Parts: sequence; structure tokens; C-alpha cells
Amino acid sequence: MKNRLKKLACLSIMAVMAMGGVMAQDKTTNDEQSKRFEFSLHLGLRNMPVGYLAEEQIMKLDGYMPMRYKPGSRYSGGALRGLHFNFGMKLKYNLPNYEGWGIIATLDYFAIANATDVIGNETYIAYSTPRRYINIPLMVGVNHSMRVNNKLSLWSEAAIGLNHRRVWNRTINIGTRIDDGKYQAKWTPADEEAGLNLCYTYKETYDNALPVAFQIGSGIKWKRWSLGLHYYNLGWASLRGSYSIQSVENNIDDYSTHYETIVADQRFNHRVLKTSLFVLRLGIHF
Repeated sequence: MKNRLKKLACLSIMAVMAMGGVMAQDKTTNDEQSKRFEFSLHLGLRNMPVGYLAEEQIMKLDGYMPMRYKPGSRYSGGALRGLHFNFGMKLKYNLPNYEGWGIIATLDYFAIANATDVIGNETYIAYSTPRRYINIPLMVGVNHSMRVNNKLSLWSEAAIGLNHRRVWNRTINIGTRIDDGKYQAKWTPADEEAGLNLCYTYKETYDNALPVAFQIGSGIKWKRWSLGLHYYNLGWASLRGSYSIQSVENNIDDYSTHYETIVADQRFNHRVLKTSLFVLRLGIHF
């Protein structure tokens, strides 16, 4: 009887140990699975356009008519000193058999604004609503991470995909100077204080574009926070759309303004604009 009790006790202990081992294995497996996916949010701390996008002058005026650069010249973006905003998200899948390597999918939002828009000649002057470039790139790529210690790691990545580019429509107001020493910040009905006797309005409406885009970046990660420097090339695409021109007649006596359309819905196809910029980004990882 005692031997049977001893055997039963041994079997019970072995069963408990086996169940504990299975539970520990399941926990380890669950821990490994929880590390397979990593989601992060990112905010651009500094966005610096480069190349064509950064050049300040984008349009010249010849009389009342906006004229582009001579045929064959490149088109500039005028966004060097503008206010720019960027945020994005990233999903990373850590490859189980390749330590440090992962597949990433990213979605970003860029709002890039002009600082200097139009340059006029000595006779005519123009004011414009700022041009804004909205870019929403969706990319896939690879990420490699190298652990320094339990809290710090170094990483680098590259991705490619498509960028949805939208250019906000804009209106340019063109006229003659009333007082060379006064410049209005935005359009108002012409009078002695405005500094511009409005003669024409020039309106542009832009088509959307879907160019190929890519990005490369590297940085550091400390616990749940990361800091990285990225280069984004958001694609080469022509600025296409339509324009219209209205003549403006101001009645000073009753402050009324009369508009008459003289050019309606004419198509244009400007030269290709390359959208590229460096981005310093702060990320939080979940």
C-alpha cells in the first residue's frame, strides 16, 4: 500500500511538473508572438525641403499675365522657408528566422507650404494665396535593428511605394502699384491704403498625381522612443490642371467690384516638380 502511495505521489509530481513545463513553453511562445509585431507613431520635428522644391521663386510676371520660366526650364516649389507638417505610422513584422530584420508598412502625411510665391516686375505686383502640397505616401520595405543593450538599439530602413499628391488651388491677384512703399499681405478692395489697384485675378486648379516614392532612414531607439533622420523622395510628377483669368473693375464710389471672365478653364501642363525633403522624426513604439 505504501509503495502504491509513493508511486501515485511521484506520478502526481511528474504530472504537475509536465503541466508547468507546457505552460512555461506556451508563455514563451506567447512572448515570442507578442514581439513579432510592433506598431509606432511618428511626428516630424524638422522638415527641410531640398532641390527643386526648396527654390523660392516659382513664377515670374510679364505684364498682367503670369509667365513661367522659359521653355525647358525646371519648375520650382518655393518651399524653402515655408511652414511644413508631417506625421505618420508604421507597422513592423519581425522575421522569426532572421534576427534583427523586419518587414515594414508605412503611411505618412506631409503638408508643405510656400513661403515666397510670386515675383513681379517693376510695373505690376501680385499677391497670392500660398500654394500647399499635400503628400500621402504609402510604402513597404525592410528594417534592420541592432541591439546595443537591453534599452538601446540602432536601426536603419528603406521603403518604396506610391504617393498621393494634391496641390491646393490658388488665386493670384495682379494689378498696378498705388504706393511703392506699401505692400498688402492679402487682397482687399483697391483704395489709397491698399497699395495695389487690382486689375486681374488668375486662378489655378490642380490635378492630383500618384508618383512612385521612396524613403531611407536610420536612427536610435531608447526603450519605447526613437529618433531618426529620413530622406523622402515623394516622386516626380508634372503640375497639371486648368486656369481662368478675370478682369476686375473697382467702383470706388460705392466700393463694389465687378469681375468679367476673359479666359475660362484652359488646361496647363507645367514642368515636372520633384518633391524631396529631409525629415527629423520622433517616434513612440507600442
